[in-house]
Amino acid sequence: METKFDMALMVKVAQMYYIDGLKQEEIAKQVQISRSLISMILTEAKEVGIVEVNIRNPLLNNDFISSKLQEEFNLINCIAVPTSVQDVTVLRKLIAQRAVELVNQLLDNNMTVGLAWGRTCYEFVSLYRREIMLNNLTVLPLIGGSKQTARYYQLNEMARVLAEKMGGTPYFIHAPAIAADMEERKMFTNTTSMRALMNKWNNMDIVVTGVGSLPSSKGLDRETYIGEYTIYKHLEADGAVGDICARYFKKSGEIVKGEYYDLVIGVPVEVLKNTKTVVCIAAGKEKVIPVLGALRTGIIDILITDEHTGMDILRYHSMTESDNDMLRRNKKE
Repeated sequence: METKFDMALMVKVAQMYYIDGLKQEEIAKQVQISRSLISMILTEAKEVGIVEVNIRNPLLNNDFISSKLQEEFNLINCIAVPTSVQDVTVLRKLIAQRAVELVNQLLDNNMTVGLAWGRTCYEFVSLYRREIMLNNLTVLPLIGGSKQTARYYQLNEMARVLAEKMGGTPYFIHAPAIAADMEERKMFTNTTSMRALMNKWNNMDIVVTGVGSLPSSKGLDRETYIGEYTIYKHLEADGAVGDICARYFKKSGEIVKGEYYDLVIGVPVEVLKNTKTVVCIAAGKEKVIPVLGALRTGIIDILITDEHTGMDILRYHSMTESDNDMLRRNKKE
């Protein structure tokens, strides 16, 4: 094969650029040739077949994994986005974009949409686009406010933005996510606006939610949890592995109840189970066990994840087949 450049040089430059992730300027300094020549070498490497570009469309689906997840957890639908991406920030964007496409297919006039907080739901709202507006859409926040300043905890604002993009009407929740005590919770939930919102929760058509995981003391920062850290120590001791709208559950899918559960000002588990379509979007290694627990609660109807997370969920699920009885007891009729 005749080439303009030395074969070994082309291979070296291609590896540095595509595998090592170096910029062309950095490569030029290391091999001591001009940046323009590096660009020409990379072009030549493609032309002669040293470099092959393979684009995996994130709007497609890994049918094998998605069908297995759908079968194992009795889901209405499941999407396992095919990607080799490991970076969780990029993964969130990929699955959130796929969620936008799916939710737009589900939406119709006169529907009510419930929205949870979290990084993935925030990406969903940020990426949401709709060409044709529908009539009489309502967007509801599913849990009270947090003291945290991160944008993905500002659920009222997220609901407002999503409603604006959908051409709908937002409702707002004027209460904390976790009340200090039962007296405070009663004070907030007895307001006219809160009673109206709670009533609308009972008639939701679609819920969009992520899955939370318990913060560890190692990775703890002020944007990873919504209450005092001691709360999470108690939840961990009770076997909690994750949550949906601060409703924590075990790996078996059993809901962790107690004083903390009663203090949450948010949509009840029973309401979520009775909602027509609950769409869960979650991906990444740290979400595998939390999503497995969430699937076993019987809350989720549609799961959108990536293929690697999906495969890991199936692997852990197969290791704990004894928990299947719990899944069947929890699954909504």
